[in-house]
Amino acid sequence: MTTLGYFKSLAMELRKRRLSEDHVADVLRELQSHVLETGEEPAEAFGSAREYAARFPRGTTVSRGSRIGNLAAAVLIVLVGVKVVLGLVLGISFGIAATVIYLAATLLVTAVLIGWSAALQRELPESMTQELSR
Repeated sequence: MTTLGYFKSLAMELRKRRLSEDHVADVLRELQSHVLETGEEPAEAFGSAREYAARFPRGTTVSRGSRIGNLAAAVLIVLVGVKVVLGLVLGISFGIAATVIYLAATLLVTAVLIGWSAALQRELPESMTQELSR
């Protein structure tokens, strides 16, 4: 894994532990400083990103990626619920083609939201993007 890849994985793991964006950025800055001073690879010095993140106590912040993931779950539940209510409870049928299109659109919207969520989780904090790309 590249150093940048390690930083992104660590950012994701820290967010999973619900650390604030400021705390994530501080940890990444300290790690960058260590890497620059010693020339050591982060994985060699601290283990995997998951192991390193586990050293920090859990926080209470919900990241943007987690909120988008929660939105994806809510959208899926609502859209499937609407279909169930219309079809099974009210007896309204739109035919097989419309049902397939509805379900495909539901899955597409959910997949896009989940992909966006995953991308946000691995994104470096805004304050770190330029610093780490040097």
